[in-house]
Amino acid sequence: MNRYEQRRQKHLQNPEVAEGYREMAAELQLMHALDEVRKQQKITKEALAAQMGRKREAISRLLTSDEINPTLDTFIELLSALKLTADITLRRSKEGEGPIKIVTDPILTPSLPAHHQE
Repeated sequence: MNRYEQRRQKHLQNPEVAEGYREMAAELQLMHALDEVRKQQKITKEALAAQMGRKREAISRLLTSDEINPTLDTFIELLSALKLTADITLRRSKEGEGPIKIVTDPILTPSLPAHHQE
């Protein structure tokens, strides 16, 4: 179990956190997926921060904190710095489905399953 999963499981043991998890899960999944791509591209947080004109600490919080709420502008800056594009398809949700489904192109993260979703 990776660090992200360990932290997630620990926090979900708290009933209040478990209730709010569904709301914040989308942001966590998205940032985790982007951090995995960053690692696969061998881009340091320092280099990413420099490209975005931010401090390394801010990038570290953005990619690893459980208390994130990135703006759309920040998300777009992050995609641009990683030389990525995101395809967004709006559709009706299925029963029990979360608000966002993260699917990472296998070329970007070859060590992960083809349709990796946290």
